Amino acid sequence: MARSQSNRSGSAPVAAHPFDRIRECAKDAPPALALVAQWMLRHTAQAATLTISEIATASGSSPASVNRLARTAGYPGFAELKADLALVMRETIDPVQKLRDEQQRGRVDPFAQYVAMGRANAEQLLRDNTPQDIATAAKLLCTKGRIYVLGFGLTAHVCGWLADALTPYSQAVTALSTSGGTEQSASRMSNIGKGDVLVAISVPRYSRDTANLARYARERGAQVLAIIDSHAAPLANEADLRLLASAAHPMLPSSYVAVQLLCEALVGEVMRRNPAAVSLAAELTESIASQLRA
Repeated sequence: MARSQSNRSGSAPVAAHPFDRIRECAKDAPPALALVAQWMLRHTAQAATLTISEIATASGSSPASVNRLARTAGYPGFAELKADLALVMRETIDPVQKLRDEQQRGRVDPFAQYVAMGRANAEQLLRDNTPQDIATAAKLLCTKGRIYVLGFGLTAHVCGWLADALTPYSQAVTALSTSGGTEQSASRMSNIGKGDVLVAISVPRYSRDTANLARYARERGAQVLAIIDSHAAPLANEADLRLLASAAHPMLPSSYVAVQLLCEALVGEVMRRNPAAVSLAAELTESIASQLRA
């Protein structure tokens, strides 16, 4: 998770990451500044590219409010905030450009590069997430309520695995993205509410539907655990707890190595916290083994 540092005005510490700084400002900001902050959090790419006047117009505020928000977030002014946001957004590179760059390099051993990137993503997990982050997430997944797992595109396959792995150790687990797209996912979570948990996964290319359904879950009183690759992910704005899993890849839009590893760690922690985990695992193993005997 992002570390904190003091802002230049000497006020309360703010999160080091620019989008986290904006989120912190939005909590107690006057209405005019909160309006700008909420707009920037919901339009991350535009926030990094538009001018101060364009952001003011789009958010229904004023250039002065945009500039005040930047200073409240710990920057000398909007120009410095925009530069910081631009650096973050460059981390999400167009996969077509990535492919073009790799082809121009003419790599002799691309396989070694893919393995190295996967290893780097896995190692980044330890830098981005503290043991307390993982413990807090596991405690959340030990809820006596229902667990819903959400993700679209290729992410749906990781979500399916996570739902299956959690099922023996949870009251009720629902994989929302099995079929039918956004409409059916929304239908399956129509009864979500207080005491329930939504695990939502989103990596490039980001799905706005994931963020929208997470917002719906929070409005109904559920808690949202987000697994994202970057603080710039739209889903980050709708989460009660965020875990980071780097998804960088030389060619593909996203790598799922770190995402899968993080999900395995969460399931392992849920099992460790469940006093009946050993007997449940034994029953499951015996049940499966009986189907395999000749």
